[in-house]
Formats: sequence, structure tokens, C-alpha cells
Amino acid sequence: MKHLHHGVVGLALVAGLVPAAAQLAPDALVERPNLGLPDGTVAPAAQLQLTPEQKVAIFNAVQQSNSKVNATAQVPTTVGGQVPPSLELYILPDRALAIAPEAKGMKYTMVQNQLVLVDPTTMLVVAVIRG
Repeated sequence: MKHLHHGVVGLALVAGLVPAAAQLAPDALVERPNLGLPDGTVAPAAQLQLTPEQKVAIFNAVQQSNSKVNATAQVPTTVGGQVPPSLELYILPDRALAIAPEAKGMKYTMVQNQLVLVDPTTMLVVAVIRG
């Protein structure tokens, strides 16, 4: 009976520690790798995976939408590059999203005949499509 009592007390102590650990910030429990690269870009995990056909379809849909977009600010044309928060970004045409639904929620700008897709929540370049 004495062993059972110690076991119950031990279990109660362990059970009391679990909620305390759950109250810690998630970052305190899991060590996450630093995805930042020395030049300030983010590792390619932020890249949007598009097929060549999807890239052509997106580029053509934007060109056919008659939008004369050309970024004047310094815009990176490499995946993972940080876009200035002041840059005006545009919603992709429905035709582009019909071909590439994974691009839903992304916005774009044009830089020297290159379509730069940007994640508007992080302001990071996720794809660059050359015309």
C-alpha cells in the first residue's frame, strides 16, 4: 500500500509539471532554426512551387489584364527577398488563380518585365516569373 501511495504522489507531481510546461511560450519548448541568410533574405522554404506552365499562365493573365504596373521602389527579384512595406502590390487576376490555386493570397508587382509574387503577410518574394 505504501508503494501505491508513493506512485500516486509521483504521478501527481509529474502531472503538475506538464501544465506548467504547456504555459511556456512555444519558442521556449522548441528550438527553431534561423532561416535568415546573411544577406537578409529568407531560406527557400518561402518559395512558391509553380510548374513552368503555371508560370506562363500567370504571366500571360497579368499581361492581358491591361494593368500597367511597374515598381518604382527598390524591389528584390530573388526568392526570399524582403519587399519594402510601402510598395503597392496587386491582386492576381482570376485567370491566373484558376491555373495556379496555390498562388491564392499572393500579390504581385512588375519589375523590368519580371512578375514578382509576394506573400503580403511577410512581404517576402515567393516567386519570380520572367517574361
